[in-house]
Amino acid sequence: MGLRTICDHIIDIAQNAVDSRTEEATLRIVEKREESFYFSVVDRGKGISSESLESVLDPFYTEKRKKVKFGLGLPMLKFAAESTGGEFRIRSVEGSGTEVSARFLLSSIDCQPVGDVPSTLFVVITLSGRVDWSIERLLDDEGYAFSSSQFREAFGNDCFTSPVKMKMVLTILQEAEISLGGLSDVR
Repeated sequence: MGLRTICDHIIDIAQNAVDSRTEEATLRIVEKREESFYFSVVDRGKGISSESLESVLDPFYTEKRKKVKFGLGLPMLKFAAESTGGEFRIRSVEGSGTEVSARFLLSSIDCQPVGDVPSTLFVVITLSGRVDWSIERLLDDEGYAFSSSQFREAFGNDCFTSPVKMKMVLTILQEAEISLGGLSDVR
């Protein structure tokens, strides 16, 4: 898996939240143009034991039952954020959930491009139909917030499986980002 943009990291951490068997999750993105990009993902899933918390940052550790036994997402996120002079945090309580956050300094030569934020938000809310995502997006002093349940209420329960409705959801997210002035910025 190539985590080429900060948005790729967001999707990876959101997938971890879905895998935790959570029913609710929160994604918060705070961007200060030309300064920093921060995101956090909070779930109420199975959490990580205190004994395993340090191990999850080892690139050769994974709890996933796949052929490949490498859990690179968290170590790569930590490395990518800290390489910019930013920071990485993970907090978890077994049985209660996990919070992962990262701050990237955008002026660093080592900072990855941000990526396509509206498409990332779309991917996150469509990762699993059983997770209700609450999303908050701030760019400088402007922002928007929504939940995946709001889209279900507006467009029906098939809004993340019907191609026509999925396109409508993506268009809404793109328009929200344009209203912030964030989509014209290619990094």
